[in-house]
Amino acid sequence: MAENPSYEVLKQKVKELEKEVLSCNRLKTELEASREKHQTILDNIVEGYYEVDLQGNFIFFNNAMQDILGFEKHEMLGMNNQAFMEKETARKVFKTFNQVFQTGKPSKTFDWVLIRKDGKKRYIETSISLIRSVENNPIGFRGIARDVTEIRQAEMALRESEEKFRLTFMTSPDSINLNRLSDGMFIDINTGFTQIMGYTRNDVLSKTSAELNIWVDIKDREWMVAQLKKHGVVKNMEARFRSKDGTIRHGLMSASIIRFEQEDVILSIVRDITEQKRTQEVLIQSEKMLSVGGLAAGMAHEINNPLAGILQNAQVIANRLSADHPMNQKAAEKIGVPMDLIVQYMEQRKIFELISSLREAGNRAADIVSNILSFSRKSDLFPSEFNIKKLMDATIEIAGNDYDLKKNIDFRKISILREYEDTAFYVECNGSNIQQVFLNILRNAAEALFDKKMKIDPRIIIRILGEKNGVRIEIEDNGPGIEEVIRKRVFEPFFTTKPVGLGTGLGLSVSYFIITENHKGRIFVTSLPGQGAKFVITLPFKHSDQQDL
Repeated sequence: MAENPSYEVLKQKVKELEKEVLSCNRLKTELEASREKHQTILDNIVEGYYEVDLQGNFIFFNNAMQDILGFEKHEMLGMNNQAFMEKETARKVFKTFNQVFQTGKPSKTFDWVLIRKDGKKRYIETSISLIRSVENNPIGFRGIARDVTEIRQAEMALRESEEKFRLTFMTSPDSINLNRLSDGMFIDINTGFTQIMGYTRNDVLSKTSAELNIWVDIKDREWMVAQLKKHGVVKNMEARFRSKDGTIRHGLMSASIIRFEQEDVILSIVRDITEQKRTQEVLIQSEKMLSVGGLAAGMAHEINNPLAGILQNAQVIANRLSADHPMNQKAAEKIGVPMDLIVQYMEQRKIFELISSLREAGNRAADIVSNILSFSRKSDLFPSEFNIKKLMDATIEIAGNDYDLKKNIDFRKISILREYEDTAFYVECNGSNIQQVFLNILRNAAEALFDKKMKIDPRIIIRILGEKNGVRIEIEDNGPGIEEVIRKRVFEPFFTTKPVGLGTGLGLSVSYFIITENHKGRIFVTSLPGQGAKFVITLPFKHSDQQDL
């Protein structure tokens, strides 16, 4: 009996269905294996992987993403990205997601600042791309997130360090400059360099100190570079430098070799000690007055050591009575006496004022001793060529800061008239010493002009004129003038018309020796009572034929 055709067709279809089921099971197994494989990969990569829907809610993420945020898996599923972002970051993220949605183009690098569950900030570098459905419709976003917190913190620390260095570099009152070790070329200078040396940044960039003739003795630089190459550092090296206007400045230099922009650079820090040197050598000696100077010097040396002890101990006493010093507070607490009570007692008994008076008296005595010693020592300062007009202008500026409350003297209230010839008069001299002479005369004039008996508008006329072999400087005031008997003695050592305790009588005598002995010039004064006084200084040129005026 033949089989039913319908049965055979049905049997064939069953076989085909069985094959399809087997194929589906195989595909299911392969799909599950693939999912497991990709999940394993995602869970073991260092970077975070995430998927969010179009509203920014997490729909999938790996372990690394979970570690970055610090949330549990069940907490993160469905969490919106605004939950772990500050408003500014959320605004930027929305803008970027919207751009990716509108253009369909991925954003490969985007920085997030995320807030972990524990409240700590993490800096994330992430990519963002669009997820599309089978029908090619946008359904969400995916991306890779890399935690770069340590890198960003290191970058911020570096920027802060560089900013601190820049601020220190630019605001330091000391002169700071960077020069290439290989060729000595200037890389940068700070404001202190400009103020001390007179050069602007544009003046020095791509030039060397040798080209600018900054070092008075180039051997000093050669020695410094040799020491740097040998030891890597130089400390407290004294040297002389020439500023832009030719003024010689004394500097205390420290330098070291640093790495800057992939090359060895000399970092030099110079403290201007010109004023200190000037103070140390302000009094010029002469073999004249040997009898007076020898006796005075012997006495001064005997006085100097105990005087130094007095000043030092006065300073120590003041320090040990300071309420701000931790050691003082500790000592006071140890004996059970509050430091503020000690301070109150000292103020009540005016002990601080007594210490201040002691130090003032000691400093005055020290100045007198220094003045006396000026007659027994020779100066070792080296002369250089200076523009006398500029030296005078600089001295007037210094005098303009002179205000003596006790004497009611304010130099700024004096009219200064400059009557200079157009010629620039350059004289080989010790600039600081010549300024000292100008300053002594200007201060004496100011004291005379502010005499209570005088009812005038104070005025000083300064003339700088050319002579055949030199330059003539006149400083004339409209003060009370000088009587003949006093005028003849104004340059004598220790002669003064000031009350006891207000003058040493050494200012003009030292000025006399600076001009006559050290610079081979002349200084004299002409005056009549009630008609002011005029001091005249003449200084020779280096060569007698320098100018023929």
